[in-house]
Amino acid sequence: MAQVERRSLTSTVVLSGTIVPNPEFLVEAPAAGQVAYTDRSAVGSSVDAGDEIARVDGQSVVSPAPGAIAEMRAADATKVVPRIPIAVVAYRGFGVVVDVPVSEQYRLYEGAVTATVNVTGGPSGVVCQLVPTAPVPYAKEAVGVLCLLPLDAAVASGLETKVGLNTGSRADVLTLPLQAVSGRSGQGRVSRLNPDGSRETITVGLGLTDGVYIEIVSGLEAGDTVAGLPPGVG
Repeated sequence: MAQVERRSLTSTVVLSGTIVPNPEFLVEAPAAGQVAYTDRSAVGSSVDAGDEIARVDGQSVVSPAPGAIAEMRAADATKVVPRIPIAVVAYRGFGVVVDVPVSEQYRLYEGAVTATVNVTGGPSGVVCQLVPTAPVPYAKEAVGVLCLLPLDAAVASGLETKVGLNTGSRADVLTLPLQAVSGRSGQGRVSRLNPDGSRETITVGLGLTDGVYIEIVSGLEAGDTVAGLPPGVG
C-alpha cells in the first residue's frame, strides 16, 4: 500500500538526438492582429538574436537566435492568430533534433522548459536553446523537438547525443507512487483503503510525473492510503 504524501517533483525526459547543421526554426506571432514586416524580414536577410522582424498588433516579433531568414509564412498586412508561424529562420550554428516517441509524449505537458545535451565523444552538460520547429508530415509516431547549441560548441554534424528535456516542476504537491495509479495524464484511478477495511475505486486528477511519483491534483487528500497497485491489478 501507499500513502498520499507531499513532495516536490521535477520531470526530466532523457532522449536520443542527432546534431544537424543550420537547422530551421519557426518565429511565431505573439498575438492576434495584422502583420507588419520590418526591413530585416526579406528572405536571405541576416538576423541576430533579438532583432525585430515584424510587429503584430503593436507587439514586437523578434528572432530568438541568430541566422538567416529562410521563408516568410505570412504576407505583409495579413491578419494572423496567436502562435501562427510567420517566418522560418535558418540558425547560424548547429542544433539537436530529438524525436519524442509516443510513449513519452504525455510527459511533455505544455512543452519542454529547458534542455541539456551530452554529446557522444564530445562536450557534456551543454545548455541548448529550445525553439519551435516545423512538424514533420511523415512522422506518425514521434514529435520533433529542436534545440540550438551555442555557436562556439565543439561539435560536428551527425554526432549522436543524449538530451535531457526538463518539462516542468512542482513544489509541495500531493503525490503517489506511479505504480499505484492507473493512467499517466489528465485522469486516473486508484483503490483507496478506507478505515473500515473496505476498498473504494477513486477517480483522481493527475499532474506532472518524474517517472517514479505522480502529482495528484484532485480526488484524494494528504494521508489517504491506497493499494500498491491500481484497480483491476492488485
